[in-house]
Amino acid sequence: MKVQLTNAPILAIPNFSKTFELECDASGVRIGVVLLQGGHPIAYFSEKLHGATLNYPTYDKKLYGIVRALQTWEHYLVSKEFVIHSDHESLKYLKGQHKLKKKHAKWMEFLEQFPYVIKYKKDNTKIVVDALSRRHALFSKLGAQILGFENILELYKEDQNFEPTFAKCQHRAQIDFYVSKGYLFK
Repeated sequence: MKVQLTNAPILAIPNFSKTFELECDASGVRIGVVLLQGGHPIAYFSEKLHGATLNYPTYDKKLYGIVRALQTWEHYLVSKEFVIHSDHESLKYLKGQHKLKKKHAKWMEFLEQFPYVIKYKKDNTKIVVDALSRRHALFSKLGAQILGFENILELYKEDQNFEPTFAKCQHRAQIDFYVSKGYLFK
């Protein structure tokens, strides 16, 4: 377990002294966003589009993805300027638009509370976000199954490095670590 946790790409803990970055993408049926700091992922967000959102034009889907990401990570992003990377260049001019549709005006009202900068990023440099927004296609092509975090729950009791700490946490004898929903945290 120790080897898997130290060698696998894992999420970093947010550092509020550094700038947050969002990489956003939208495909025909899904949106995907990654929250980053210094190029290292902090959190992922992916959502399948349904109903009317499936019929949105590309611009609207990408803007909707940004709005959903900000709703999800509002607690990280509301207090300090952050960068949004999008492969839809016209989103750079979002703040300068004067005539807005009703839907866009509602989203812009929400976006105005955030200190953000939108930067254009070419599509071929956003591999992780593309995988999130198009994972249905990726999974069907690869036929892959993702190892879920629920498998870690079973490994705590067997792992020689984590088992003593996990046992102490069960009896609330460990101060530096705690268990929440069966997972060990420091």
